[in-house]
Amino acid sequence: MKEELYTFFVQESIDCQLKIEQCYRYRQEDFVVAQLSLEEGDHLMAICTDEDEGDSFDETKEMLLEAMGCRYLLLVWESRDENRLLFFSESRKIRALEFLDYLIAQFGLVRGCAQCATGQISTAILSVQISDMDLDDALEYYLQMSKAYFTECDWIVAREYANNMQGTILDMSKYQKKMITWAYVKSTDVVPAGEIIKIKSLENESGMLLTADENRYIMIGCRGEVYDMDVEKFQNTYEESDEQLDIFEQMLDFLPAIEVLSTGEYISLDEAAHICYPRRGIGIYACELERRTKIFPVDNEEDYYLGRPGDYMAIRMDDFTDVYIIQREIFLQTYEADN
Repeated sequence: MKEELYTFFVQESIDCQLKIEQCYRYRQEDFVVAQLSLEEGDHLMAICTDEDEGDSFDETKEMLLEAMGCRYLLLVWESRDENRLLFFSESRKIRALEFLDYLIAQFGLVRGCAQCATGQISTAILSVQISDMDLDDALEYYLQMSKAYFTECDWIVAREYANNMQGTILDMSKYQKKMITWAYVKSTDVVPAGEIIKIKSLENESGMLLTADENRYIMIGCRGEVYDMDVEKFQNTYEESDEQLDIFEQMLDFLPAIEVLSTGEYISLDEAAHICYPRRGIGIYACELERRTKIFPVDNEEDYYLGRPGDYMAIRMDDFTDVYIIQREIFLQTYEADN
């Protein structure tokens, strides 16, 4: 067992109920990676994937994070034909599902949410990856990929970016929305004011949390993707109409919906939605991303939009603090150069 690997150092003397075989702590974050026995790991995974074990899961998660003294915990173990992973996150600044997706998505199976995610990967496939990367074993692979998750990604706080990077923003290309139809729903048309809802967007599949308010609109894009906008920006950007959204006429890729956090109920937005049209004049600055990028918006710096190389980072011309991600296909379909 090496004393330090990829800015992780050996963590010893942990007062925890788990039988830990190896344990490393990351120097830059409150993050621990621990290797378990097959029996320990499978027992924990059973608790975390059983819908009837909700209370047990919460207690187990809190106990583990407190015992390990960390905010993020990756547990790994081996069976005969596959490697298994379990990741806990205490903060929405790292979503569990997105983290495991980065580690093994190309050749593994990942399930979960923002707080907890599980992963499975064939031992044979992982062995090929380990060999190609000239590593010693699976644990070294997880340590290297975990470090890469933090270091091979740009983390942008919208408020700071707006204050410190105005020159860079002004040098970006300008774009306008194409004159195609969009749709909108007033948040209080689907739930009472004060209700907390979750919006799953293409750039945040775990879901952004939003409190319903008279001044908060839910927008629906050309593929059925959803995002929120305050009423002032909506009125500056779009013209309302009385036309109702017709999902068949609009040919949306999927039905737009929200989740009510208090009940877990999903509500389809199409029946309450109306068509709107872009106004000319208010545009965006935008640039194509060359690296994975996480953007923490002004109104919710505990959560983020995720962009990948080829996607676009956009900044509203009338509000440099409004920084967000637009997926590449959607950007090319809905924006044009402002000449």
